[in-house]
Amino acid sequence: MHYRKLLSTVLLFFTLTASAQPKPARQVEVFCGAELYYADVNFLRLYDLLIYLTPGAKWHMGNDWQLAVQAKLPVINNGYMNHLPGYSRYEMVRLGNLTLSKELHFNAGRQHFKLTAGLFGRERWGGDLRWYMPLNSWLMLRAQGGLTRHWGLGFDLHSHTESDFDGPWTASAILGADIYLKPWNTEFRLSGGRYINEDYGLQLDVMRHFRHCTVLAFAQLHERGTGYASHNTGGGFKVIMMLPPYKKYDKEKVALRPATNFRLTYNAQSDGYSMKMYTTDPEENERELPVNVEWGTAVADGLNER
Repeated sequence: MHYRKLLSTVLLFFTLTASAQPKPARQVEVFCGAELYYADVNFLRLYDLLIYLTPGAKWHMGNDWQLAVQAKLPVINNGYMNHLPGYSRYEMVRLGNLTLSKELHFNAGRQHFKLTAGLFGRERWGGDLRWYMPLNSWLMLRAQGGLTRHWGLGFDLHSHTESDFDGPWTASAILGADIYLKPWNTEFRLSGGRYINEDYGLQLDVMRHFRHCTVLAFAQLHERGTGYASHNTGGGFKVIMMLPPYKKYDKEKVALRPATNFRLTYNAQSDGYSMKMYTTDPEENERELPVNVEWGTAVADGLNER
């Protein structure tokens, strides 16, 4: 199959049709965001700069089924090269996500599941299962398990293509617990397990939730990574800003909007290898739960309006 034609068809689909929040049944949403990468590693310029546009679409098919697709369109590349013969992966139009998911809710037992299959973020494909159990208004248990391997699809304007579905299958699993202190809109999250590079680690997140915004600090303890400057500890902060419009699309069958959120991440002592995990939703973020569970910011007054 000619993957350039396939990806062109996918791009045309979501520009004509219509994403990590549950929406009314049989609704289609078209959205677009952007990804920014920069690095101060080149003495010829202040920063190497890479910007992608990330258009996508989600189809809420009813009964908690969802089909999602997203692409990555390079618009600026100043310094990002991977020295492949004749072309660069960073200059390719790439498929970033193509997934089918189903949520299962057993409210009487406080059990919530999400099963997802397809092409995930961080170029992993396979299957993923998530489990959430809110014990009360301030404590929730969570788990995630997946079986994935590498994938990559892309093309550029010089007839270069990429279609890789290779590498070994990798099992990953993460267990965690969340504590939400509603009077202070503060959340603590402790999680750990085995990640997609077959390494083990433990992470503590401390989140302060504001109206449409979350500021998060994190600390990591993990196996020593690869490279001469590797460490077994890390940390940093993240800012997750939810983007307008904040209203619900209850009566619209086709909705056009920007991406739900913008995220800024700073990693200290990151080796680019340790404690990496795929994403199953194009708009997945730390503020919002990937499963429709009435807990935390999903029920806090004034924090969310979606």
